[in-house]
Amino acid sequence: MAGAAVALPDDTQEAGPPARSVWGQALRRLLRKRLALAALVLIGCFYFVGLFAPLLAPYDYRDTNVEELQFQGPSLAHPFGTDRIGRDLLTHVIWSARTTMIVTVATVVAGGLVLGVGLGLLAGYVGGKVDTAIMRTGEIFISLPGLPMLILINATMAPRAENGVGWLESHISSDTLQEALEARAGPEFVFLALLGALAVAGVAGLAAWLVAGEERRRGAWLTPFIAAAVVVTSLWAVQAIFATDGAADYFLIFGALSLFSWAGGARVIRSQVLAIRETEYVLAARAMGASTWRIVGSHLLPNVMPIIIVGLSAGLGGIAGSEVALTFLGVGVHEPTPSFGAMISRAASINLLEDYPHLLLAPGIVVALLIFSFNLLGDALNDVLTPRAR
Repeated sequence: MAGAAVALPDDTQEAGPPARSVWGQALRRLLRKRLALAALVLIGCFYFVGLFAPLLAPYDYRDTNVEELQFQGPSLAHPFGTDRIGRDLLTHVIWSARTTMIVTVATVVAGGLVLGVGLGLLAGYVGGKVDTAIMRTGEIFISLPGLPMLILINATMAPRAENGVGWLESHISSDTLQEALEARAGPEFVFLALLGALAVAGVAGLAAWLVAGEERRRGAWLTPFIAAAVVVTSLWAVQAIFATDGAADYFLIFGALSLFSWAGGARVIRSQVLAIRETEYVLAARAMGASTWRIVGSHLLPNVMPIIIVGLSAGLGGIAGSEVALTFLGVGVHEPTPSFGAMISRAASINLLEDYPHLLLAPGIVVALLIFSFNLLGDALNDVLTPRAR
C-alpha cells in the first residue's frame, strides 16, 4: 500500500504582507477620518501661529491709535478691524494664540504627564501606602469645585506669583546665566557646572546603553540623560515664557490648572496598571530580575500609552476653555498680555455688539473652532486607539 503523499511547504512562495504594528493600524484608521484630519490641521495651524506670533503679527500688540483707528471695521490694513483704543485685532488674535499655546502645553506637560502619568504609574505598580497616599490626595482635589477654586487661587496668589517669578527670573534668565558663566562665580555658575556634569554623565550613559547588548542594557543608565534632557527643556521653556509679557500670569494659571487636572488621569492609569502588573509577561520579567525602570518603560507604559494620548487630547479643549474663562472673569492673564478671554470680555456689551460685531466675532470664532477641533480629535483618537471601548 503506497503511503499518502505529504505536501511540504513551498519555500519559493512569496511571503505574505508583513504584519502591521498597532500604531501603524491606528494611523491608517485615523487617516480615514476626514473630520479628525481637518481638526488636526486646524490645531496644527493654531499652534504654528502661536509659536511664531512675533514673526507673523503685522503690528505690535501694544500699538494704539485712538484718534485715527478707533473701532474701525475690517479692511486690507486691518483684516479683523480695530478695538476701542485703535489696536489691531488680527495682531491680538495671533498673540492670544500664543498665550493659549503656552498655557495648554505647560499644563499638559506638568499636570498631564509629570503628575497624572507619573503618579498613576507609581500608584498602580508600587501599591501599598504609596498608592493610598496618592489616591487620597487625588480624591481631595476631585472633591473640590474646580472653577471656583481656580478663581480663588488666581485672585489671591497673584502678588506672590509675581514675586516668585521675579526671583526666578533674576536667577535663571539667559542674561543672568551668561553673566555668571563669564564671571565664573556665584550660585548660577555652580548650577551651570552641575548641569554640565549631568549632561556629560547623560551622554556617557546613553552611549553605554547604545553600545551594550540587548541582554546587558540597564534602564538606570539612561537616568542621567533623561534628567539632563528634562532640566534643559524646562530651562528653555521657562526662559521662553520670561521673554513674553505676563510670565507671572502664565505660571499661576498653568500651575493652578495642573493642580486640579492630574487626579482623573492618574486614577484611570492606575486602574490599568493594576491589571497589567498581574499579567504573565510582567510577572515573568519580574522573576527574571528586570528592574523597575525596565518593567515600567518596556511593559507598563506602552500598554497605557493609548489611554494617555486619548486623555491628553480630550483634555486640551477643557484647558484652553479654562484659560479663556479665567481671563474673561478678570483673574487670568492681565493687560497688556493679549488673551482671547480679555478680547471677549472687552466686547461683551450689547451696545458694542450691535455697533461693532467684529470685536466679538474674531476671538469668538477662533476659540469655538479650537475647542470644537480638540473635541473632534479626542473622539477620533478614542475610536482609533481604543476600538474595544466603542
